[in-house]
Amino acid sequence: MRFLFSIVLLFSISGFAQIKKIDRKLNTNTTINSSKVQSSNSVDRFSAMNFGNQDSLKVKKIITAAGDTVAPISEYKIFNEQKAVSTFDTILNIKKQYQQNYLRKDLFGLLGFSNDGQTYQSLDPNFLQINNVINVGFAARRFSYLNKEDINYYRVPTPATELFYRSVTGKGQNLDALITINTSQQFNVFVGYRGMRSQGKYVNQLTSNGNFRIGSSYFTKNKRYQIKNHVTVQDINNDENGGLVDSRQFASSQAPYNNREQIRVQFDDSKTTFKGLRAYVDHSFQFNKSETNKALLRHQFTYEYFSNLFHQSNYNPFNLAKPYFGNAFSTGINDKLKHSRFENEFDLAFDSSKIGLFSVNAGMYNLKSEYQSIVFGTNNEMIPNQIKDDILTLGGAYFLNKSNYNADIAFKQSVVGRSLTDLKINAAFNLNENYGLEASFRLESKIPDYTYQLFQSDYTAYNWYNDFANEKYNTLKATLKTPWVQLSGTYQLISDKLYFSNDVTELKEDGRPAQLLVSPKQYGKVINYLGIKAQKEFKYKKWALDNTLMFQQVIQDDDILNVPQFITRNTLYYSDYIFNKALYFQTGLVFNYFTKYYANEYNPVLGDFLVQNQTKLGGFPMFDFFINAKIKTAQIYINVDHLNSKLTGYNYYNTPTYPYRDLTIRLGVKWNFFN
Repeated sequence: MRFLFSIVLLFSISGFAQIKKIDRKLNTNTTINSSKVQSSNSVDRFSAMNFGNQDSLKVKKIITAAGDTVAPISEYKIFNEQKAVSTFDTILNIKKQYQQNYLRKDLFGLLGFSNDGQTYQSLDPNFLQINNVINVGFAARRFSYLNKEDINYYRVPTPATELFYRSVTGKGQNLDALITINTSQQFNVFVGYRGMRSQGKYVNQLTSNGNFRIGSSYFTKNKRYQIKNHVTVQDINNDENGGLVDSRQFASSQAPYNNREQIRVQFDDSKTTFKGLRAYVDHSFQFNKSETNKALLRHQFTYEYFSNLFHQSNYNPFNLAKPYFGNAFSTGINDKLKHSRFENEFDLAFDSSKIGLFSVNAGMYNLKSEYQSIVFGTNNEMIPNQIKDDILTLGGAYFLNKSNYNADIAFKQSVVGRSLTDLKINAAFNLNENYGLEASFRLESKIPDYTYQLFQSDYTAYNWYNDFANEKYNTLKATLKTPWVQLSGTYQLISDKLYFSNDVTELKEDGRPAQLLVSPKQYGKVINYLGIKAQKEFKYKKWALDNTLMFQQVIQDDDILNVPQFITRNTLYYSDYIFNKALYFQTGLVFNYFTKYYANEYNPVLGDFLVQNQTKLGGFPMFDFFINAKIKTAQIYINVDHLNSKLTGYNYYNTPTYPYRDLTIRLGVKWNFFN
């Protein structure tokens, strides 16, 4: 933290380095992405921000009473390969209410655990997307991890700062601070830190997470060379209690169980630490000087290091005949994985203003996962302590961007090492501001995550070495935008799906498994998934009703991909100005609901979820009340989460052994500074 505050202080002192002349043109130098090629000034019309009329975004300049010229907020640019170009958003609208959470994104399709900083239950199976050649695994720990696609770059006429605060469950706080400065018109630097510490309400539930990021971007005056880079240091620490021993204690409203600390949990001394270090560089060079026909070379380099530690002092603290995670090689558990990856991607492209951009690309990937020991399984087979992959891919891409439509296609195929295939086709058409259609198709042959292939643990049942086939995904997506409704749909055809499941069928009196002895498996049959989501907001004077509904259907012979059939979020709210329009506020009620289904169980040893078909969860209503206010560039949030928890019965769970949160009162603040 001292290092962080020193950097923030240094940049604050250097804040006098402001840009005197504001260039209102976007950087038109083309960037190339091996997975998706697009021009840096192209905007995703379906995710572009609706600025409304709360800020002076269309004003050319603002002159203060002292005669100083202030740039409008529209000049504070944010660049992201996934989200295209946007600006610092100081508007208060209902979308900000949905993003007032630890992840700072709309969580429709996710169900948060009872304590902040823990993992999330995926109601929408496609919510978490990690686009790597091979994923290390530990998916339950990746929701709060910032991938390279999550890092933003900036261009600002004056130093810009964003401060975010949110109260948590029990003792602790959630803070997120960012400062970015342009020392010249071409060079920008930024530094940010997101910290979380939350005690929780149950025994051994403390979370303590940190995400530090620092980076810069630069382009030459002739814009023929540009570079962006960042470094992230992240650690996600969770005390893991393994869930409830007897779920009937949670259902009881009598003392002592109305005090959550009195409910018995599986463990009181286990914890996990997931760490990540990443260095990323993306730079490109234009060989010629032409503005209409460009020859370009791009190089992306990524180094990333992960470590995952599961520590437990006593594997059987209650001296059970059948320990919850089974027997162990030693009394204490100390499972640690180290994973490193080097990625180099090269693109050679020709960009024509008339016919679009063509590119060929090559990727070199060196990956390694290793443990500290060699294990012999129950059949005396040797389980190695490491797995390595060296992969070379070749591919190409084409991108066409016109005023009212764009299209792109990208293909990647491995030619050395493990077999993989990735084909993506996207197209978007906009008739006008009110009507638009976007469609995409993706064909993937995915290498299994490393935790499916190799896993070692001091728990004897959690050791394996497998040679699974690639997972195959055929995904078709479409989004239709009209004045009446925004409709999106996803259809997936899945083959050879990998999953974890429990090998023990014995159940306790509360209907939960007596043990969790988990192993990976591959489903040899085809799974069909269909998801349709509709969003529409109705307004009448100062009242509004915002509705988001999602229907999901899975056709499969066995319960492998389990999702709720229906998810809904409905928000009734009121908006107005008070105090001579000095303060703008919104207040309302949010209703969330999903139908019953076989929700996945969380396993802290694996850092992942496992499929179960004994207990159905869901079917309980969740009401949240909020009052939000905006004063200049400051936004204040007061929320009461799950206010009906004591009225509808104690039968609300994330997983069969992890309850959803009780009534929680929260305070949040988001404040932007532009000087």
